[in-house]
Amino acid sequence: MTGLRKFLGRTDLRWIKRGVLLARGVFHAGTRFECPCCGWSFRNFVDKSSFFRKTTDSCCPRCNSKARHRRDWLFLRDELSFFDQVRSVLEIAPWWSFGRALSRVEKLRYSAIDINPRAAFVTSQGDVTDIPAPNAHFDAVLCIHVLEHVENDRKALEEIHRVLKPGGWALLTVPLLLDEPTREDASITSPEDRERLFGEKGHVRYYGRDLEERLRQAGFGVRFEPASEISEDTRIRYGLRRDENIWLCTRPAP
Repeated sequence: MTGLRKFLGRTDLRWIKRGVLLARGVFHAGTRFECPCCGWSFRNFVDKSSFFRKTTDSCCPRCNSKARHRRDWLFLRDELSFFDQVRSVLEIAPWWSFGRALSRVEKLRYSAIDINPRAAFVTSQGDVTDIPAPNAHFDAVLCIHVLEHVENDRKALEEIHRVLKPGGWALLTVPLLLDEPTREDASITSPEDRERLFGEKGHVRYYGRDLEERLRQAGFGVRFEPASEISEDTRIRYGLRRDENIWLCTRPAP
């Protein structure tokens, strides 16, 4: 892939990826399932890196949204009236499907940061523990499955709180254990041990319901939206999971 990138250039590779996603979307087109992020309908969802391998709750064939992104998009659209009310949003470590869709929303000022400046739709390089933005700058922040990778997550929450306008909110999602406290141990550094204890090699913790206390300590008002309340028809139609819970965190107005 490195040699191909040097030969074709980064822009051309992006166009190749877009072409593959378009072809995959057309190939799997149907009426059984729907992706709210791109608006396409399909016979089935697929594995992220596969053209043919079928699943019922994995990635959208057209935009590669995962179940978590479809869940969040529906919540933004149906519960928060996001597209009618929000004028500025920051996405932390953007996912391609979200960046693509949000950057096209008329009158929405979309910004995205990532430690990798070459990531798709990134508007500035930055770390969630040191967000390159002024105080009280955004109406909303999206932080989707990021905090479990961040060693100093308390500093990250302080930064998200700082860049939100009073009355603004952050949508946070993380892998979550509902029946036990947060698992974390800074002495655990090997990828194998992290995968065994925290779910993936790049994770530094596995959150529990006591995450709410951390959110409140950072100054947020907190609303928990459990995935268990999603209707079965909605879950099937959009390929959602039963464990993608949402924390809606509001910076109180003075």
